[in-house]
Amino acid sequence: MTRDEKMELIQRMLGLKHKIKVHDSMKSPETHEELSVSLLSRWDLEDELKAIEALLEADRHTNVRAKQKQIEETYLSGKPM
Repeated sequence: MTRDEKMELIQRMLGLKHKIKVHDSMKSPETHEELSVSLLSRWDLEDELKAIEALLEADRHTNVRAKQKQIEETYLSGKPM
């Protein structure tokens, strides 16, 4: 994943978190129908947020593995620097 793609996903993630906060600050639904619509819209936001977080976490995990390998080769190889 490129840096620009990561930044775009992070910006979308921040936007979704803001939308969820706004959603929570709205008045409570008064009927079952309003509640179901409200829950579905919140779940859509949360699901997209979780998907983005999972993508970013997987990318970070890959990056940590690469850095770990680099450190092992550089500092733990037993060769003098």
